[in-house]
Amino acid sequence: MTRFALVVSVCLLISVSLNVYLLWPEPAPTAAEDVPKKTGNRVTSDKATKPPVSTPQQSASTYQAESGTSDKPDVPATDIDIVQQWLDQGDFARVERFLIDALRANPESAQLLLLEADYILATEPLSVGVSHLFALQELSLFNREQREELANRSAELIENTISALYNAGDWDMLAQFLEPLFQLNSSDQSLTLKLAEAYARQQKFTLMEDVLANLSATNAGARSLRQRFLPTPSSGSQESSEGPTATQQEPVTRLALTRYGDQYIAETQILNRPAALLLDTGASSTAISFELYRALRRFNQIKVIGLFDVRTAGGPIRSPLVQIDNMTLGPYELSNIGVFVMPEAAMQQADGLLGMNVLKQFHFQLDQTNAELLLTPRQ
Repeated sequence: MTRFALVVSVCLLISVSLNVYLLWPEPAPTAAEDVPKKTGNRVTSDKATKPPVSTPQQSASTYQAESGTSDKPDVPATDIDIVQQWLDQGDFARVERFLIDALRANPESAQLLLLEADYILATEPLSVGVSHLFALQELSLFNREQREELANRSAELIENTISALYNAGDWDMLAQFLEPLFQLNSSDQSLTLKLAEAYARQQKFTLMEDVLANLSATNAGARSLRQRFLPTPSSGSQESSEGPTATQQEPVTRLALTRYGDQYIAETQILNRPAALLLDTGASSTAISFELYRALRRFNQIKVIGLFDVRTAGGPIRSPLVQIDNMTLGPYELSNIGVFVMPEAAMQQADGLLGMNVLKQFHFQLDQTNAELLLTPRQ
């Protein structure tokens, strides 16, 4: 009996010791031991499931459309430089996303507003971009030096565009460019006279007079335009009697055309490169394919005037207008011609369109029987 009691006592002692050991609290793990445990390839720590916290200083190089806005008073210069690179590379969608969020956070940032002006000039019609520069000059957040720079930039764009379109004789595009600017500043005498002349060159004399009505009755420029372009009974009768005779005496050049269905293709040279252009008397301006433009740009510096909205047979498009230094049509060499660049893959059957801004420099006639274009230079 004594032996049995001893065995029971030992068992009870072992049981109590085991329970005490199991219930004793464990010490906190050290920093080295605080690592997430893995089950297979899955991390079981809660820390791994939390999304990363984006900071307001998020760089433009890692900018995403869904990124948050910033509470910073301005945008770092490095961000502006990177976005300017996107703009130069033609990544307009990326620039637009950046500007939307950045301007929402910093609506009075001069840097962002100037960057937005560059974006508008690169993606909107040129007149819209210049009008935007006018609007920026009215904002008080720009200092005097910045406003002067904006004024000089808009004046330079206007002067260069007027000069290019005037020299190219593209009166329709000149009027399209000047109309919205005239609405903004109808007191500008230079703009008024240029727009009136663009209408007069197209024989839109009613529109010319509507524009000239903004000037005084004794304005010398307005009087000169009326004398140059408004027909008089004596000049009309003289032209009707002498015009055909003068035209008949001048040599006529016959330029062979290639039939393409019910259309005709003329062989030309643009910057000394052969270009087959589809004859299109319904197009106010000449246009070239994107592929031809890309090939020409490899060996030539081509001046880009700006974006314009153009009506084509396939519908309206927004296209850059560029200035071509020289173009050859038959034996005739033309200079400073404004041509539009068509969207990529838009022209399959030819290298572009031969429009009226070139054809109207001649007395021309289409001989469909012999597939020839009859040309006589205008005096």
